[in-house]
Amino acid sequence: MEGTADRRDRWSGEATRAGSGRRSGWVWLVAAAFPQPGGCYYGVAVVGSAGAVLRKWGGWFPEPETDTAAMRAVLVGLWAARSFGRRVRVCVHPPEVAAVLSRQSPAQDHHVRWFVQVRALTHAYRQVEFLPAGSAEVELVRQVCAEQGAATADTSSGGLELVSR
Repeated sequence: MEGTADRRDRWSGEATRAGSGRRSGWVWLVAAAFPQPGGCYYGVAVVGSAGAVLRKWGGWFPEPETDTAAMRAVLVGLWAARSFGRRVRVCVHPPEVAAVLSRQSPAQDHHVRWFVQVRALTHAYRQVEFLPAGSAEVELVRQVCAEQGAATADTSSGGLELVSR
């Protein structure tokens, strides 16, 4: 699959420290939300530096706004990704959410609650970067939604089982 090869090249290339040849321990978290009548589907994938999907899940948030659902997906994704590494690059769709979470644009009043929780959880990591998701990442999350049967309503923790560190 072409998208997988592209992701593997992108992720493994950026996972090596410049000049040292050593792995820097970056884990990628891909999170996205897609609007539907009555709420949003979401999908999250934790991807290792070699491009292998380490964990994935999807579900349904009864959020009317895609941005809010995407922030919630990032929150549950960051919680799960803690057990895979201390450096994480978060690819988020829609890109406006990545801009808010990386503090490039201000959070709207109704997003502050989710923004604060996500930013607080980032302190569990050594390093966090928020980036807009590219087309390969969005497609990966769409596949996760389809595989995980995202049509089922889940209003709890986003279908996430909590794991110890």
